[in-house]
Amino acid sequence: MPTPIEEWYFQIPICTRIYMTATVVLTLALQLEWTTPFQVFYSYDYAFTRGQYWRVFTTFLYMGKFSLEWLLNMYFIIQYCRDLEEGSFLNRPADFAWLLILMCVTLLVVAPYLGFIYLGSLLVSSMTYMWSRFYSYLIISFMGLFTVSAAYFPWVMLAFSSVVEGRWPMGELAAIGVGHVFWFLSEEWPRRVESGGYRPLRAPKVLCKLLHQDLDEEADNVDNAGVGDGQHADDYDAGTEYGAGRADASASTDSGVGEDNSTPFTPSATHAGSSTAARYSESSEAVQRRVPRTDLDADLD
Repeated sequence: MPTPIEEWYFQIPICTRIYMTATVVLTLALQLEWTTPFQVFYSYDYAFTRGQYWRVFTTFLYMGKFSLEWLLNMYFIIQYCRDLEEGSFLNRPADFAWLLILMCVTLLVVAPYLGFIYLGSLLVSSMTYMWSRFYSYLIISFMGLFTVSAAYFPWVMLAFSSVVEGRWPMGELAAIGVGHVFWFLSEEWPRRVESGGYRPLRAPKVLCKLLHQDLDEEADNVDNAGVGDGQHADDYDAGTEYGAGRADASASTDSGVGEDNSTPFTPSATHAGSSTAARYSESSEAVQRRVPRTDLDADLD
């Protein structure tokens, strides 16, 4: 019989679980002095000229040694990366893995111009920004001090970092820019009529087969994107990515759950279920504002 920790660990979706585990393993190696930060940072010269190719991977796993900052980064990975994988990218693990790969490549390209050699926190910031755009209707309690819309959460963290560090955090600004580009390509562009339903971030077929993603289901999702009149294809948004979440949220509201629609920003927050909607107490009115009602919604109801 699995222990509660084992059960919790294997409930985490595969991409988030692999990234979290690899980060913890590298941190333990650093803590035990089996390796040093000098051996894991990214440099084009070291990685490609000297053949130390592991640096293109370890730079995204380095979050420093065990500290409060490390715990916050791990919390963001477990919370927001997991939300994306089993919420917005539900049943599309290959697309999510491909998204992470492309984001890492982009950060590797821009890192030399920004002077950054450790890119783990930047990748986390990019994923956090994407989460804030996908779930912009949520209300977050920031450290119990005040509440803020999820859409503004990355900017609050940016301001917080600038106050704590005493300088303008150019790395986080770049991470937000990268996150916005990939959010637009994965979510906004396919819903526009001019896109013709084309998804530029579709995972290669070999990756889909490796992660057991249904190619036929993905093709149906792409065919439904970008259709309709002169507006965005809200039916695609509601019917594929948010339909299940809205149904769960509505069920929670009807059962009396959801009196407080704020999500506390604290490492003590836990995951109560497998879907994003089950882990957040959100009002049905807020969801209706995020996803306009369409004919497809009526069919789902």
